[in-house]
Amino acid sequence: MFRILFNLIIYSIFLGLFSNIQAQEVSSESEEEFSLSEDVEWEDDEEIYELEVESVENQNMVDEVFNEIDIITDLLSEDTSLASWAVYSGSEGFLPYTSNKDLDAQLLKRYDVIMQTENEEQKFTYIKEYIFNENQAWDFIYERIYSQDGNLRYFSRHYNTYNSGCAQVALEESDYFFNSAGELIKKTYSIYDSQNNPLDINDCFMERESYEKYMTLRDFLDANPLPLWEE
Repeated sequence: MFRILFNLIIYSIFLGLFSNIQAQEVSSESEEEFSLSEDVEWEDDEEIYELEVESVENQNMVDEVFNEIDIITDLLSEDTSLASWAVYSGSEGFLPYTSNKDLDAQLLKRYDVIMQTENEEQKFTYIKEYIFNENQAWDFIYERIYSQDGNLRYFSRHYNTYNSGCAQVALEESDYFFNSAGELIKKTYSIYDSQNNPLDINDCFMERESYEKYMTLRDFLDANPLPLWEE
């Protein structure tokens, strides 16, 4: 009887120790998974990372950008303040862009530019950059808004592709908003099909290319020396 009681005590102690070890391992694994999940979106895929505005001051800056986007939309519809240049396959430098079916087949890049100078309080420079694939299977579009002092306030990346595997055409948009110090204050992301139905990024393959946001207008112009530019 004593031997049986002794064995039961030893067995109970063993079970207790084993349970504690398992609990520590599970806790350690959970902490590791949590620490990884905090950074995985930003480190693995910056495009799908999202950031909410954290102050009234930053929200006012974001609202100013949205106001400028409304002005840009109106100016684009008028087509009077817009200047366009293009880069064609087999040609050197930047050429004035005009819609032409034969030339468009050779189009590699296109730049649409608006400089708002009439109202000093709303002075900005808007640049829309198109990058085309030769077989028209995809294209990238980058939009930038620079403030009066030449700092980047807004950057948007658009990606359209037939090769996503989740829709006939998949469209992806990432919007970045910056304060006057060049700090990111808001970031949004969306992915949808040609009918504006939302898609799940986990079901899609979306290309990740290298590009520069160009945090100042001077940096952009140094890399993209558009002709006939009046600063």
